Parts: sequence; structure tokens; C-alpha cells
Amino acid sequence: MPEPVASTDPGSTRLAPTPSGFLHAGNALNFLLTDRLARHTGATLRLRIDDLDAERERQTYVEDIFEGLAWLGIRPDVGPRDAEDQRLHGSQRLRIPRYLELAGALRAAGRVYACGCSRQQRTTLMAAGRTTCGCRTAGLDLDDGSLAWRVRIPEDEEVTVHGLCGPPRTERPFAWLPDPVLLQRSQDGRPRRPAYQLASLADDVDHGITFIVRGEDLFPSTLVQLHLARVLGLSAFATVRFLHHPLLTDDSGAKLSKSEGATSLRAMRLAGHGPQTLIAQAHTMLRRLAGVP
Repeated sequence: MPEPVASTDPGSTRLAPTPSGFLHAGNALNFLLTDRLARHTGATLRLRIDDLDAERERQTYVEDIFEGLAWLGIRPDVGPRDAEDQRLHGSQRLRIPRYLELAGALRAAGRVYACGCSRQQRTTLMAAGRTTCGCRTAGLDLDDGSLAWRVRIPEDEEVTVHGLCGPPRTERPFAWLPDPVLLQRSQDGRPRRPAYQLASLADDVDHGITFIVRGEDLFPSTLVQLHLARVLGLSAFATVRFLHHPLLTDDSGAKLSKSEGATSLRAMRLAGHGPQTLIAQAHTMLRRLAGVP
């Protein structure tokens, strides 16, 4: 099995849960893989709670993150220490000006367009074999708060993903995730909210992250963020190394979702179970993916 790519700098990685539900076994697997690789390489482990989606956030979900990490035996080196520290000092909402600065730079570069299509409309277009909508060339008003901003990704552009283990992989972002949302449309008079692709990229660059462990479902996001980093001149992100791991699924084969079901860490804790089974599962997966002893 190959070893993770060696470096004189142990680097930095992160855990980035969202407080939109109770953590589940799939989240735990990602946390354990990231923690084990950080300890194996000597990298700094940062906790970053991705809380831009205020409508879905609940205080109990934020507290569940800290309780879940403690139950798993994971102690981040950097980041909020509890829910109050997160609210006062760690929230992504404190960094919205930074995200909007980057969105403005993409606008100035002519890389975004206004779009009025709903997610369902886009899904219908994709099902019909169309990768983009008419908004791409309609020249709609970017200052109209009722419209979202989408990134105009060149169809033939390629980016290279450097693996934490194994060879690099070159792909076309447009083929995986054509023109994702950059800024959400305004709702109920609230300002537009920066989308995940932009906020996650900004945080990873500004925090000096050097390797990222993600579920394989986020591989398209990795490609999009590499494209955005190139346009914005955020060259450090091009050197970040990634490990995209398989997802845990339920009995029907579906991706686990955040809930109070049996796969939630909260349910496991309340039932008096320990994390040993999840730790063993992460250890087995890491040996297979990265050859970490």
C-alpha cells in the first residue's frame, strides 16, 4: 500500500461539519479518517463548522458536533471549543464580507451570470440532456436580488486533483458540475448568502489547509473549487491534496442523512454504545485507501 505523500511541512487539515442535523456514522467515518491522517503526518487539525445555512441550523445540532467529537475521542488543535465559542468567534457568518469580496472578483472577471431557475428546473433540464439553461446567455441583472449567481465554467477546461495517496487525476469540472450556484438568491428580504463552493474554498485557503479528506460525493465540488481558485489567483489551493473516500449507506443503499435514527451518533450515545466499531471501520478503510498502519 502507498504511503501518503511525504512533506517537510506536516501541514494542516480540517473537519467541516454542518449543523443541519444530528451527526451520523458517515460523518464519524470522515472525522476519524481525517483525525488519523492528521496524527499520522503531524498535521494541525482544525474544526470549522460550516454554518452559513442559518435556516437549518439548530443550537442542539451545534452542540451535537462537540458531543460527537468528544465521544469519538477527537480533539481538534484549532477552532471553536464549544457552541458559544462557535457563535462568537467561529461562525462563517462572520466571514461573509470575505466571501462577497471573492464573488465580486469573479464578477469583475466576467465569470458569473444571474439565473432565475429553481433547482427543480435545473434538474429537469439535466434529465432532458441539457447542461445549462437560457440564463447563461440572457444577460440578466446581477444586482437583482431575486436571481442567484452562477459560475460560468468553460466546457473544455481541465483541472488536476492531487491525491493524498496515488497519482493525480485530471478532469473537466463542467462535465461533473456545470455552472453551480455562487450566491443564493435573496429570500424574505435577507441579503444573498454565499454558496458552499465559494465559502469552503475561501476558508481552506485562508486557513492554510494543505490536505482535505472528503466523501467521494464531493469530488465534483473539488473540481469546481480548483477552477474558482485558478480564476481568483488562489494558487495555494492548486497544491492541496485530497482523499475522497467511499460513503456509508443504509440498508437500501442510499447515502446516510442527518436524523435521529439509529445511525445518528446521538442515538448511539444514548443507547450506551461506544465508538469502537466506527473506529475499527475507519481503520480498515484507511489501511485500504492510504496504507496507514
